Amino acid sequence: MDAPPATADRARWSRLRWALPLLLLCGCKSSQKYDLIEAELRSRNRELEATRAELDHYRGLSQAYQSNLSRTADPQSLPGNVPTLPLKEIALGSGTGGVDGDGQPGDEALQIVLVPKDDDGSAVKVPGRVVVLAFEIAPNGTKIPIGRWDVAPEELKKHWRSGMLASGYFLAVQWDKPPTTEKLRIAVRLTTLDGRVYETDRDVSVRPLPGMKATPPEELPAPRPAVRMGGIVPQ
Repeated sequence: MDAPPATADRARWSRLRWALPLLLLCGCKSSQKYDLIEAELRSRNRELEATRAELDHYRGLSQAYQSNLSRTADPQSLPGNVPTLPLKEIALGSGTGGVDGDGQPGDEALQIVLVPKDDDGSAVKVPGRVVVLAFEIAPNGTKIPIGRWDVAPEELKKHWRSGMLASGYFLAVQWDKPPTTEKLRIAVRLTTLDGRVYETDRDVSVRPLPGMKATPPEELPAPRPAVRMGGIVPQ
């Protein structure tokens, strides 16, 4: 015998009432999962586009560099369509100074944080050749060269770091001659692959290794003209 229509309707409604929350829950989970997948795909697409743009740029710079080598070192001889990065200046970032990696007294190395900047002051990854000079500042103000380091373009690109707090080239070098004073002048020159030259310098603080004593003032040589590196004259 069939159930009365009202009873059948109540039974169907009861089943639907229990099933509806499950359907809504499944639908919400599917929607959230879809949104996460879509966001991940958008992120990957942006990374891929940025990588392709960077690769195309480096290819153009490499071609310009090879063309420059085959002709002359004069930047004015480069063709007019050589691609260039929007580089305005370079700076030595925070973190430039002595490095203590062994936990013992004194800094056994020097870290250079080189930050190429565009017109907006943002760090840009610009390939090129870097020359670093270190001068010890004696008590009488004399600047004594204690180190020079040359970094080729293929080596420089390995040291780029990009982060929320700092971006730039992080270079750690061993002393040519360990400093005897706590104050050094660091001068840096960056020559881009298309021949442009950028220079900067600043004073940094280090901790001399134990036993490294400064030369007494009476034994220091008389002040000499500043050592020039391109356009840099340490003052």
